[in-house]
Amino acid sequence: MAIQTIKFDVNKILGEVNAIEKQLIPRAAYLAANRAVFDATAKLKENARPGFIFNNANSYTLRSFRYNKPEQVSKTKLRASVFISQDRKKGGNAPSDYLAPHIYGGTAFRTRFQRGLQSADTYIGRDSTPIQGSDEIMIPVGKMTPNTYKKILSHLRGSKRPKDNRYFYMGEKSVRNSGYKKGIYLRKNKKLTFVMKQIPIPAFPPKFDFFKIAKATVDESFNRNLLKEIGR
Repeated sequence: MAIQTIKFDVNKILGEVNAIEKQLIPRAAYLAANRAVFDATAKLKENARPGFIFNNANSYTLRSFRYNKPEQVSKTKLRASVFISQDRKKGGNAPSDYLAPHIYGGTAFRTRFQRGLQSADTYIGRDSTPIQGSDEIMIPVGKMTPNTYKKILSHLRGSKRPKDNRYFYMGEKSVRNSGYKKGIYLRKNKKLTFVMKQIPIPAFPPKFDFFKIAKATVDESFNRNLLKEIGR
């Protein structure tokens, strides 16, 4: 992820200060900076919530907007930051990876699950490996848990092949003249449920202006709270 730096000169913001205000400046600057990064994080979450910029951002995505509290880096300087988590929970995908195309523009991030399908197999006899190429992805038809993704890969990669309650792939040859769509199905109690649809990998315009939102919020919040803490 790119980095954007915002600098504040407390003396320029406050102008002339009296003796009492001068004593208050270090603590006031710390509190104002802390509030500014907190407010920016909250604003980013607000803009990312479902129905605002993204259609279905989940709680994991919303929790990925974080901040570091101010730290003293020199006698006269504080540093605080707002960022998107790069943590990979249990070997999964970092939020910063799959949010990047929405910030900078570009094709959808290929998750570990999507990459895994390139080495997956199908055991219904008609469609050969790989299930999908680097220019395709599978998108869920409905809500899916992380455990479901793991189960699908274990079934399709041949490590588990239950006779019932199993996931399998139907590609071009399988769906031809059948009325079914390309994708992954669940067979349970002799019934088929369409769970994932195979589509060309989508490209996104830069629609989530992370840096603009963060900067505007930090600018406004820091100036307002600095003056408040000084008592102006």
